[in-house]
This record gives sequence, C-alpha cells and structure tokens, in this order.
Amino acid sequence: MEKGAKMSEEFLSKIKGFKRTFVIHSNANPYASAAVMGNIAARSQEEGFYFRFSDNFIPMVDDFASEEFDANAAPDQIDADFKNDWVGYLRTNGFPACGLKYKDRRTPVENTMLYLNAYRRIPAMKPRIVHESRELSVPYEYSPDYEKIVALIKPGGDLKPYLSRDILKKKRPDKNDALLNSWGIQHLHFRTEGSDQLLFCVIAESDVFVIQALSHNEEYLWVNTQLVEILHRNWPELILHAKHDGLRPEDISNTKRHSLRSKNANFAVTVSDGTVYLPLAGGTMASGDSMEDRVNCDKIFSELESLWDIFPEALLR
Repeated sequence: MEKGAKMSEEFLSKIKGFKRTFVIHSNANPYASAAVMGNIAARSQEEGFYFRFSDNFIPMVDDFASEEFDANAAPDQIDADFKNDWVGYLRTNGFPACGLKYKDRRTPVENTMLYLNAYRRIPAMKPRIVHESRELSVPYEYSPDYEKIVALIKPGGDLKPYLSRDILKKKRPDKNDALLNSWGIQHLHFRTEGSDQLLFCVIAESDVFVIQALSHNEEYLWVNTQLVEILHRNWPELILHAKHDGLRPEDISNTKRHSLRSKNANFAVTVSDGTVYLPLAGGTMASGDSMEDRVNCDKIFSELESLWDIFPEALLR
C-alpha cells in the first residue's frame, strides 16, 4: 500500500499489474490504507470465513457429485479431488454460462478470478424492485427506452444486451470494469445497439437502484463522484458499509481521480455534507481485479482445502 502526497506517477506505473497489491491515495489521511483494510476485513468477517455458493451461483449442484460414487466404499477407496471438481465445474458450467471458455494456460486461481469477475458483471435473471433516485433525469428521447428497461428488470429479464459492450459485442465479460470494481455501479445502454446516454445503477440481489443518466461523452464520466453523492442522498443505508467516520474530508480533483483510476489506484470520496466513503465495492487491486473477487477467490480455495482435510474424518464417523 502507498498513501499521501508522495505517491508518484512512476510508483503507480511500476506496481500496476501486481495481483496482491492494493493502493489507496490520500493527502489528508495518513492511515487511509489501514482504514480500508479494516473495512475489508470487517466485511469479510461479516460474510463468513467461507465463500457461500448460492443457488444462482451454482444452479446445478448435482454436477459436483460423481455418478459413480459408492456410498459403501471404504474411506481409503474413495478418490476425492475437490479442486479438480471445481475446475470441472468452471470448465463445463461456469465459464459457458458467462459466454467464456476455460483457459488451460491459466492456473485454477486465475480462471476462478476471471469467472468471479464475469459472474459479477452479468446480473442473474431474477425479479427485482426498481428504485429511482430523486435526481434521476432521463433525456426525453430515451424515455420510452427507459420504460422498456424498467419493464425488463421487474420480471427478471436478460439485461446482457444493455450492458457494457464488453459483454456481448466484444465477448469479454471477464474484462475488468473499473467503475463496478470500485463503486459497485453498473452502466446500461438505453438501446441494444448502444446509446450516447448511459444509465447508471446499482444492481443488487432483489433490487435495482437507478442513480442517474449521463452522457457517454462526459469528461471524467467514470470517476464522477455525483454518482456516489446521489447514492448517499437517496440510499445511505446501501453504502453504509463504506462510510468511515475516522477519515478527514478531502477534495480530490477530477484529473487526479482519473489518473488514479487509470493506474488501478483507489481513493476515498467526500460528499457535500463532509461524509467520507471508502471504495463502495471494496476497491480495485493494482492488477485491475476486484478486491471483492480476490477475497472470495481466496475463500473458495481455502474451503476446498478444508473439505479435503475433513473429508476422511467425516467418512469414519
């Protein structure tokens, strides 16, 4: 980690790409790095030591069970390889569900990171309640398109055609989305062929929080703190986990935020009433990967190791 005014462009350029390095910039808070690590640790502890596979994450749990499994076999006759089972799931189910192919030249950990990123970028098709911010202003020409999107969201329709061009057009859902990784905010196009206006929202398990429509050509669009400000004013409970009362407010210029984001460095956001927020979604590693994905990837492989440790003992009971 690095903090303070001494963080140089040269330093950021050198560490960009490091998979287990997290950088946060602050001129006003010398302990910003400790604050963000404490926040991440608290969130991880709250969610539990192990990664919890939901029914949406693994819709076909039976795929993990061998069809030739013999329940009466002696413990020393059972061949269990949970890591290999996980790789098998990624290869045959997980990656294809995201429109990807498992990359044999990459390690299981690297492939898991790609999958977690793609999975997070593509919202599960499930009904959601739509909430609109008080500041929401959709250009008149896109009003019918907005209504169509809302009508698609409510019953759980497929949003992929409206997501970033990376998803379908470029077939790269595993590519990192810096805005999503840092602030947990998705952007939708108003039309499937693309649009010069984008709709910014937070897509949760059972709700969608529509923030604002902004021009695709707006300068510093992807570090526009107005998005965080609107979340703070409308749904402070949604981002409460990222609020930090121990950090001093500071103003970071658009240019500086843009430069930091381009180098996969993080920064806190101070909204108009002085409230300070750490990266809403955990932030971005120096590699560009999501901190959340990195934590969850570690949990997955920790759990697979634990299963191997307890499996023989459980069979002997």
